[in-house]
Amino acid sequence: MKRIVSILSLVCTFSCSKDYRKIKMTDFSKRRVDTLIPYKYKDYIMYNLKVKGFTNDTVKIRHKGGKGIKLSGYIDTLFQSDYYGTDTIIEIFDPYKAKKGNLEIEYKL
Repeated sequence: MKRIVSILSLVCTFSCSKDYRKIKMTDFSKRRVDTLIPYKYKDYIMYNLKVKGFTNDTVKIRHKGGKGIKLSGYIDTLFQSDYYGTDTIIEIFDPYKAKKGNLEIEYKL
């Protein structure tokens, strides 16, 4: 029983992380809003956004309050920026002009 509990807690530690997300976007009918919440006693220096896949037209990815980026076609890219704060990051994935596609988006502090 102890072994099952420790395995479940380990799985939750990696899959329930507040400062890391990995999503697959196949529904381009609506925007998706997600958050990254930094841990209180952990030091951060960088924000990473990795996007891989295909869209039939332009999509927008941005932080709330930010300008963001536009991507289209076959995508395999990594964006990095400095992050030294303790603020929650609200990430907005907007299908913009795209109607279909398949994107794998990974973002972390």
